[in-house]
Amino acid sequence: MFIKEVNITGFRSYRENTTIDSFSPKHNVIVGRNGSGKSNFFFAIQFVLSEEFAHLRPEQRMSVIHEGTGPRISSARVEIVFDNSDRRIPAIETNEVRVVRQIAQKKDQYYIDGKLVPRAEVVNLMESAGFSRSNPYYIVKQGKINELATAPDAQRLKLLKEVAGTRVYDERKEESLKILKETSSKVKKIEDLLNYIDERLNTLESEKEDLKEYQKWDKQKRSIEYTMYDVEIREARKKLDHLAEQREDLNQRQNKVSSDLMDVQSRGMKASGEQRKLESRFKGMKEEKESLLQERAQLFEKRTALELKIKDLKEDVEKERSGRSRAEGELEKLKAEIAEKQEELESIVPAYEKLLESEERLKSDVRIAENRLKELLLKQGHGHQFKSVAERDDFFEKEIRFVRSQLRDTEEQMQTIERSLEEEASDEQGVNDQIRNIGLQLEDTISELETTNTAYARLRKDFDKAVYAHLESGRAEREKREHVDQLKADLQHQENTLRGLTNKPAVNGMESVRKVLQWFRENNTNGKYDDVTNGYYGTLIELIECDPVYYQAIEVTAAGRLFYHVVSDDRVAMKILNKINYMNLPGTIDFFPLLRLTSPHRRSTNDPDARPMIDCLNYDSKFETAFRQVFAATVIVRTMQVGQRMAKNEGFDAVTLEGDQISRRGALTGGYIDRKKSKLEIFNSIKEMKQQLEDASVELEKLTRNVTHKQQEVEKIRMEMEKVELDLRRLKDQHRDLSERRKFANEQLGSNTRNTDQKKSQLLVLKNRIRELQDKKATISSELEQPMQSQLTGDEQKQMDGFQNQSKTLPRIENLLQTNLVRKRDNLSSKVGDISVDEKRHNLENDNSELASVISRQTEINRIIDELDRDLKEYEEAAEKLTREIDDVQEQQKDLEQQMAEFSKQVEMIFTKQSTLYTKREESVKKIRDLGSLPTEAFSKYQNLTSKQLDKKLSEALNELKKYENVNKKALDQFVQASSQKEDLTKRMEEQRKNEKAIENLLDVLENRKYEAILFTFKQVSKNFKDVFSKLVPGGRGDLVMQMNSQETDEADRQKSTVENFTGVSIRISFTSDAETREMQQLSGGSKDIGGTGHDFCNSKM
Repeated sequence: MFIKEVNITGFRSYRENTTIDSFSPKHNVIVGRNGSGKSNFFFAIQFVLSEEFAHLRPEQRMSVIHEGTGPRISSARVEIVFDNSDRRIPAIETNEVRVVRQIAQKKDQYYIDGKLVPRAEVVNLMESAGFSRSNPYYIVKQGKINELATAPDAQRLKLLKEVAGTRVYDERKEESLKILKETSSKVKKIEDLLNYIDERLNTLESEKEDLKEYQKWDKQKRSIEYTMYDVEIREARKKLDHLAEQREDLNQRQNKVSSDLMDVQSRGMKASGEQRKLESRFKGMKEEKESLLQERAQLFEKRTALELKIKDLKEDVEKERSGRSRAEGELEKLKAEIAEKQEELESIVPAYEKLLESEERLKSDVRIAENRLKELLLKQGHGHQFKSVAERDDFFEKEIRFVRSQLRDTEEQMQTIERSLEEEASDEQGVNDQIRNIGLQLEDTISELETTNTAYARLRKDFDKAVYAHLESGRAEREKREHVDQLKADLQHQENTLRGLTNKPAVNGMESVRKVLQWFRENNTNGKYDDVTNGYYGTLIELIECDPVYYQAIEVTAAGRLFYHVVSDDRVAMKILNKINYMNLPGTIDFFPLLRLTSPHRRSTNDPDARPMIDCLNYDSKFETAFRQVFAATVIVRTMQVGQRMAKNEGFDAVTLEGDQISRRGALTGGYIDRKKSKLEIFNSIKEMKQQLEDASVELEKLTRNVTHKQQEVEKIRMEMEKVELDLRRLKDQHRDLSERRKFANEQLGSNTRNTDQKKSQLLVLKNRIRELQDKKATISSELEQPMQSQLTGDEQKQMDGFQNQSKTLPRIENLLQTNLVRKRDNLSSKVGDISVDEKRHNLENDNSELASVISRQTEINRIIDELDRDLKEYEEAAEKLTREIDDVQEQQKDLEQQMAEFSKQVEMIFTKQSTLYTKREESVKKIRDLGSLPTEAFSKYQNLTSKQLDKKLSEALNELKKYENVNKKALDQFVQASSQKEDLTKRMEEQRKNEKAIENLLDVLENRKYEAILFTFKQVSKNFKDVFSKLVPGGRGDLVMQMNSQETDEADRQKSTVENFTGVSIRISFTSDAETREMQQLSGGSKDIGGTGHDFCNSKM
């Protein structure tokens, strides 16, 4: 074994944790500069192992804790790691042993392998490895060698004794001498006591005669008292039996009334529950009826509005239909008239155009003639106007040039008008194509309107059905929700009742456990807390299943343990408690850790009137220990008498079905218990309600999903209807737009026709204008001498008049055709093609469909309301019946409770009397017991005497006893006691003398062993010294010499105190083999150091 590693923290110059390791199993040298901590390193080892540092005062403790700059360190810690691979320390079966000492101002602690231990255990551990306190030379401090070299012989002898371990013998010798002294003192005290007892025995011998006479009368007195007390006990027992019969009779009557009361309470609870359910159910019916009545009123208003609207629509459609028929007839007539006028127009147009051309030509001819006349008139004035022919010619040339310019302008205008006519002809064709396309689009739009209106009517019908289905599903969901709310309210009421019957800390504890378990479940990632979530089984009350008839007995037996929490083991319990403490949650929590429970075994009984309670329970077999812990020692009995018998004969705790308890220790507990406050019944009711609530919640969730689904269907159809309505509006707008476009195109076509005619007229005028200009040009160029007529001939004038009449008739017919007949035709066509009639017809169909749906819904609502009226009538009858039943039950319950209260009073009186009699009986029994031992005749001698005779005998005995008032009543007992004490003391004195002799023998043995140990150690040390010195000084020689007291000459004295004859140990050495050995005082300083070193090494080898 060797030191493998040293860890130092906060010790002297070592502030931070410093580890020194890699030590050799043989020799190690510590080197370093001054102040590097070499000395403190050795001090650290001594701090753990040396006796020098075993007991430090507070100021000494502070001196070894590091003091330096920075925050002050409050503790010092040194750890030494030993290599134990050779098992030098046999108590620890590991290859390493870690010994730690940690010190602070007010504490000093030792650790072995991390475990806190007392210092004595560390010392014993080191001694088991050979580090004895009596041989402290395994640590050699600085200067120790020089001290040994210069020490006197007596000092070396003292050191030899320490190495030999004689301190142990000295300590044991001191202890033995102390014990010997105490033994001698005890022997002296025992002798004194024996002398006192002898004197006391002599005195008691004289008092025995008076005592015998006293005892005779005292026995008679006690016999009489026994008889009197026995009579009292028999009378008390007789009265108790009579009271027990009364109690049994009361129990039977009370059980019957209690059973009747339980039945009445059960009926009352059942009737109240049915009443609540009835109220909950019919509360929804009333609300449903009000809702249906309101809906029926709304439907009536809607129906009225629809009927009025349908009536108006029918009238409008009829009017529109007849108007349309009239419009179609007028349109046909108008089309015929238009065709006739167009035919007439077509026949007139060629003649009209020819006449118009002739008219224009004639007008042109007139203007030509007039121009010629003007020219002739002007020509007559040329002579006055022009002075010469050249001037006249120059004027005519200018005129010709002007006419030519006008001809060019007129021709350009004609070309422009002709191009415009060509363009307008092309535009007219495009407008006609546009009108034809618009007509086709109108037909498609009307067809699409028909389809869309049909789809809208179908969607409207589906929407009404979906709305009514949604209302029905909402009604069912509302009824179920009200049922769930009622269940929640009832459950809350029952839970509050259970809380009221349970102490608040336990309730808070259950709530805290529930929160903690919820936390464990939510944070159970990767099964981290599976042991907690799977190891918690619930409270005991949650694990019990049994017949309700046993509820009362189980409750009074388990009491508060019903709310103990059952867990798999104590680790689960501790985790739950730690989390509760961590979360600062309130409450008291008690656990049944199944692995830690040591429960009694099941017991059975053959009594037909009793049954083990645990056999009445149903539970999982893994909870067996918990249930046996609570119920294994209890039986359920029919009557109190059976319970007393079971408690006395078989050692059971007994309980009746009514909750009266009989403890095997003798206590009786009972009284009336209100069944309405039964925790088990309330808990099972809560359990059943939770199941009902869970089932109802599942159904409610389904109904809620159905309502949502129906709502989604309604919204889906509504969206489709809105989409179809948008399509209808779009199609109507499209129809209106197409109609407007067609009307505009017709107007544009008429306008184009009028423009074309106007331009044709302009073109004709321009042609005649060219002819006029050409004629003017020719006239100017021709000879002006020819006469010119200023007026038309008669034929020409007649032709001109006819042309003017025709020109007036043609515009009138055309005007009639374009401004009257064609416009009227367009209006009638628009009226015939109007979609308002179809729209109103579709609206009428939709409203008829909606009206049919409303009527159907009204019929359905009336049917439901009739059913509700019937159900409400049944409800009123049932409610009235239940009310009467509840009133009757309450009356019966009140009467039965009064009877139970009266029974309770009677039972309480019986219990009081029984308690008094039990007390009196116990007092009599105690008095008999206090009488002490009695003669055999005392049990029968005075049994036949009356109470007066007994009183007389007792008075006589008491008078005789007065004569011996001063007698030592305990003389005989004291004599016997003193004799016994004398015998005991005699035995003890003999034992003490034996012990004294044994101690003296032990002292001799210790002295001899001490002598042998010193001689043996001296021989070993002397041999080691020779070996070590020969190694230190090759060729040298060293001896140890035991110095004896030369004054002792008597052989007997020498053997008796041999150890005291040793006076010292001297050292004699020689540095050469042939030189004579010399003592240490004769050597130089260096030689002394070598001798001291050898002496120290040989000591450390021991």
